[in-house]
Amino acid sequence: MRIIQLKCESDQASFDQTVREVAVEREDDSNWYGKPTANPACPVLQWPKFAWKEVNDQKGLSKR
Repeated sequence: MRIIQLKCESDQASFDQTVREVAVEREDDSNWYGKPTANPACPVLQWPKFAWKEVNDQKGLSKR
């Protein structure tokens, strides 16, 4: 299973800019399908590619 970080496609301040980590179970041309890693009890969700962009978010991953 692949883990990706997704963020809202729009960079406007009125949209939630939180990066979501998703465990992708499958993917097609239009969507990612997976569960947010922050809530393993959540069912598999559809993450439309037109609304979300894949990012490499390294914030919070470094050791203190």
